[in-house]
Amino acid sequence: MRWHWCLVVLIGTSAQAQMITADRPGVGSDPDVVPQFTLQAEVGTDTQEARLGLLPGFEIDRDQDSTGAKLALVAHPAFKLSVKAAIDDHGKAGFEAPVSVVLNSLFYVTTDVIWTRAAQTYAAEFNLTPTPRLTLSPTVYYDTTAHGAFYVAWVPPGHDTVQIDIGYDRRRVVAGISAAFDLHKLRR
Repeated sequence: MRWHWCLVVLIGTSAQAQMITADRPGVGSDPDVVPQFTLQAEVGTDTQEARLGLLPGFEIDRDQDSTGAKLALVAHPAFKLSVKAAIDDHGKAGFEAPVSVVLNSLFYVTTDVIWTRAAQTYAAEFNLTPTPRLTLSPTVYYDTTAHGAFYVAWVPPGHDTVQIDIGYDRRRVVAGISAAFDLHKLRR
């Protein structure tokens, strides 16, 4: 399923009064969960995903080849932990355990372990935040071999519900955009 057209509609809209926390860019998931009644579209040259917050601390998502659900277990500002389960279009299950540890206002570490029947992926992102709107993420991960990657994510001023990203992974440039939409506004 393609989310390109949904993103065009969502670009100018606003979501909850918080800055967007997209799962992209990067290798694994972020432990943050989309707020309740928020639809978030994430489109890039590498992947496409739609996330929907159903309950506080619980979201469902659909990407190009799987459907999943993420539950926040710990949502403290200095430490976040969630679990995610997904089933791909061939009926195979996968599980993730993303964790984020904030060391200070400029630096936090995010790790993710992804288990599937066929393989495991271990990822660590070292996130530098020179401003609250800019994140630089040198990343190391292991799937079948060790890899390195580098990502940059930026939230434009005045557009807290939009994120633009670019990265370099496996000898190719990846780019994307994410946008969030508050579904509460549809009920009015």
